Amino acid sequence: MFFSSGPSIKNGKEVIKGLYYFPEVGMLDCNQYIIHERTSDELILFDAGNGITMNGLIKGLDKIGLDYTNITNIFITHEHVDHVLGLYPLMKLLKDYPPKIHALGETARILQSGDESRIFPENLGINASMFGIEIIPLKVNELVDGQKIKLSNEYTFRVLYTPGHSLGSACYYEPLKKILIPGDLVFIGGSFGRYDFPGGSLPVLIESIKKVNDLDVKYLLPGHMGISTNGNREIQHSYAVIQSLRSYFF
Repeated sequence: MFFSSGPSIKNGKEVIKGLYYFPEVGMLDCNQYIIHERTSDELILFDAGNGITMNGLIKGLDKIGLDYTNITNIFITHEHVDHVLGLYPLMKLLKDYPPKIHALGETARILQSGDESRIFPENLGINASMFGIEIIPLKVNELVDGQKIKLSNEYTFRVLYTPGHSLGSACYYEPLKKILIPGDLVFIGGSFGRYDFPGGSLPVLIESIKKVNDLDVKYLLPGHMGISTNGNREIQHSYAVIQSLRSYFF
């Protein structure tokens, strides 16, 4: 294995009742989010991380009284290594009662085909063996743009197609609680996703950020960096910064 075995624990923080944030740790990891369905004790996971930190997530769940074997559904924001590699060890651990994996369009098709070349952007110079993981085809429920997904009695998300960082990028938006899980579309502090990976595009990314800039967002829960309880301000900041690039490049 090229990378270390990861953290001893990935500590979780409750954002609002029943929704937990597990920050990224180390190289090529991502933030992960868990929704706890209190009536059934089921867990819904957003993004799988890099696989190396999966044991840390499991220990972090245990620390707050949640059992990883209750993960029944996994929603992926996009197809990149730091967001999907954790699927493979987790599905092995839960092979007797495998959770359902959900992804939009191109991400779903890449995971279904087990196409490693599409999971690892060429310019990163890495592969699955460096993480001690074998990429295999997975069964994935393919989501569509605009689809509503009722995850519990308290959460109904809408799937939004937001390419620009990758071809399969999706956001998950909960309008009543004003939650946006945007993957690598936008971050706090005026930051936004890279557009120099295969399938990336600056003009397309700008349009996708404009799309979420029109939403009512309080809780911005991105794939990297920190989270925010002033989501609209953060998205507006990112939109302003990326628009300045439009005038520079075009």
